[in-house]
Amino acid sequence: MGVALVVFGLTMGTCGMQMIRMSELKKKEQKLGESRKLFILGMAMNILLGPLFDVADYAFAAVINAVIAPFTLGEKLTNRRLIASAIIFITATASMLFKNHNEDEEVWTLERAETVLLRWSVLVYCLVFALWFCVNVWLRRRSAKGSVLRGFSLGATAGSMAGNMWCTRVAAVFAADCASAHVCSPWGHWLPWIVLTGAVFFAVVNAPYMAKGMQKYEALYMVTVFQGSNIVSNSLSALIILQEMDGAPWWKLLGYIGCIVVMIGALWFLVSGEEAVCPSNELDDDLRRMLSMEEGSELEDSESEDEPDLMDFVRAMSLDQFSPLSFSSWLSNAEDSHDGEGSQNGEEQQQEESDND
Repeated sequence: MGVALVVFGLTMGTCGMQMIRMSELKKKEQKLGESRKLFILGMAMNILLGPLFDVADYAFAAVINAVIAPFTLGEKLTNRRLIASAIIFITATASMLFKNHNEDEEVWTLERAETVLLRWSVLVYCLVFALWFCVNVWLRRRSAKGSVLRGFSLGATAGSMAGNMWCTRVAAVFAADCASAHVCSPWGHWLPWIVLTGAVFFAVVNAPYMAKGMQKYEALYMVTVFQGSNIVSNSLSALIILQEMDGAPWWKLLGYIGCIVVMIGALWFLVSGEEAVCPSNELDDDLRRMLSMEEGSELEDSESEDEPDLMDFVRAMSLDQFSPLSFSSWLSNAEDSHDGEGSQNGEEQQQEESDND
């Protein structure tokens, strides 16, 4: 029953990401009503179901996506995509064989939380992760629109954020103790609240990047990058922050780290052979931007239009969480504003022609 629930949940999560991709395809067909419904349903399935599964469960998602995406979205399952998905599945599953299983792994007390989380290695991990996020922001600003590198950055940012499940796991244990055993004293300390804030942050902030990537890139590429980055981030945080491999034999530690390295290699293998998806109009925009840089003119404000605006996303959801526009407006503000300017210029031109006549 447990395995069936895991597979069902992961299937729903994968279908949610494919719905986001399908919403973009419907949008291009001018079927805005269907596009918004698919986007809302896909986002809801990912935000609600995503944090409920751990690293071993996510190993099945890449396989599920590779099986159903060619039928649901008509995407081509290339040999490179198939091999990358298979490697991620095998290494993620194998990592559980090397994992050090402790009976008191989920026994968290306030004292243990202070001992484990208030260490210099945790601070270094957080600083490195913040640097990783900044590097991805810089990379997206310097990469051509529709390029493989930009898509990898979107998927890797979303996946690595969603993979920081250590906050969710610790906060869930404290919440369960308070609800079932009525042991709520740890919540009088500031540390559980910081952990809970981190859990909400990682669960919500990854959504705009995941949605943006799924709308702009094929699911067979984006889901594999997302899930692979998710598993790598989850494994590293378990190794460094939660100290799950402390006291493990050297061969287990070596095998666990080896699985992480192989997964990173699989992501590089996928990206290195992926073909860029860059519409001609976006190429024209990039060429125009490059020429403007050579001439010394200022860049337009649209330079970072592909960078998801987190504040717009949160503001839209808080204003009206049941409105279709509240879920999709944050993704299409730049496009709508561009279209609006074009239509306004067209109307002004028509007005001038009528005046001349």
